[in-house]
Amino acid sequence: MVKRMIGVWLLLLAVVGWLPASVHAQDANWQAQLYEPTTGTLTTIDSSGQVADSFTLPLAAGFDHFPARVAVGHGGSPLAYVAYNSVTFQGMLIVSQRDRLIARFTLPLTTTTSFEYIADDSAFNDDNTRVALGYSLEGGGWGIVVLNLLTGAVDYNLTSDLPAVTTAGIPTSAGLTPVIRRFSLQTVTFNLVLGGAASAGEFKAYDWTVDSNALTQNPIFTSLDSDRHAATDELVMTTADNRLANQAASFPFFQANSLQVYETLTGARFPFFNLADATLQTPRFIQNGERVLVDTATADGRYAWTVIERSGAVVGTLPTVMTLNEVEGVGDGFVYTTDTFSPGARTLVYVDTRGGLNAGVPIWTSGAGELPLLVWAGSTSISVQSISTTYTAWSQLAAPVYAPGSTPIIAPAPDQPLLVSPSDIATPEATRRLNAILAPGGLAVIHTTDGSQLNVRSGAGTGYLIVAKLGEGAQVTVTDGPIAADGFTWWQIRTESGIAGWVVESVTDGAQRLQTLLPI
Repeated sequence: MVKRMIGVWLLLLAVVGWLPASVHAQDANWQAQLYEPTTGTLTTIDSSGQVADSFTLPLAAGFDHFPARVAVGHGGSPLAYVAYNSVTFQGMLIVSQRDRLIARFTLPLTTTTSFEYIADDSAFNDDNTRVALGYSLEGGGWGIVVLNLLTGAVDYNLTSDLPAVTTAGIPTSAGLTPVIRRFSLQTVTFNLVLGGAASAGEFKAYDWTVDSNALTQNPIFTSLDSDRHAATDELVMTTADNRLANQAASFPFFQANSLQVYETLTGARFPFFNLADATLQTPRFIQNGERVLVDTATADGRYAWTVIERSGAVVGTLPTVMTLNEVEGVGDGFVYTTDTFSPGARTLVYVDTRGGLNAGVPIWTSGAGELPLLVWAGSTSISVQSISTTYTAWSQLAAPVYAPGSTPIIAPAPDQPLLVSPSDIATPEATRRLNAILAPGGLAVIHTTDGSQLNVRSGAGTGYLIVAKLGEGAQVTVTDGPIAADGFTWWQIRTESGIAGWVVESVTDGAQRLQTLLPI
């Protein structure tokens, strides 16, 4: 949870000046679930601001302490959480369907569990029939339990004292907690996190194949700060990438200077957005996964919630007077909780990003003294208005890292060894021999003659502002196009340094047609 508040005295301006006159997207059907830890109450709010449901989490006999966090399964149910006995501190993993307890497992005496780090649908397998929980044992050691929600039995159990763990070279030091990152098919992916080090930059990740007990290292899930989009099964995460511009020395601990995406379809993780002078945190898919919202913080204390396109282009920032606690994406934008509107209570706010960036519309406020957490939000029906069926290609700023077993299919990035050098594709004929084509998501190189430079314009047309000039051999990522305008074919591109704009595919050079943007 990240809270940023600048200038509460500007609240009235935020409410009056930035709120849209009408909110068409409230017609979209979505729900948000908010959990109050002090009472164990889960409240469901619909897109009109009405309470659709409210109940208290069930506890097993002998357990009287409600959990601090709740993991919600794929699609908004079931619920998994760890309840405690307030006298003995004994913990129990409980899974419930609404207020009906459906499975439970009494934990050995533990110090921490994975839900204390990440509590979301990543703990559930693809069809919500199993749930995985990691825990750290008091006295040293760790374990992972896989609970079957249909039978109530423990299907699989991994502990740090097993020979397979030692053989794989996985640490077993005291204080380590396995944090579940993904549970798909028969594989549980987890990080090992040392207590008190959750803010560290990178963590090692491992794949546990539950039916064979095979353990291998996974290079993808190196950051705990991530979000998954259910429709595309993509993951966005913040991480440090020293291949990209950064000011790591200016930050006291570390700088997450990049947003990276993991595409399950290709098995590749690569950066698509870079900020040299800020650290990034709390990325969230918004607007049905078409955009990403991320919190940015500079070394001198300037904060802003920024909306990013898949192309890496910056859409804009939210008004900085608002405090954003938890954020979840919905079909036409996102919802968030804030304490700004009603101090001592919590307000659920809806932002329609298709209509522009603003502080949003408050649609529900909790009772005084209640500070519920936003634990899930999602669409309850599919509508043409709120659901998009196409996604633009991701920008690629550096070479990808691949998950174990993946076949690399993405070309090397700008600062990596190329499949071919610019001199090899100095003519359109050479490019055609490579069977490469210009397409969004692909890489291209600028081709000019006699030391000339290619104009990069703010839009597809000769009347738009020139924002940069690129010379021979400059490598770019194609993010959109083609568009025909003013007698030219235009493509939107983005450079490694973050320059974005539109360039022409070819020009007339004397009596010949010169292709100025060559696919690679």
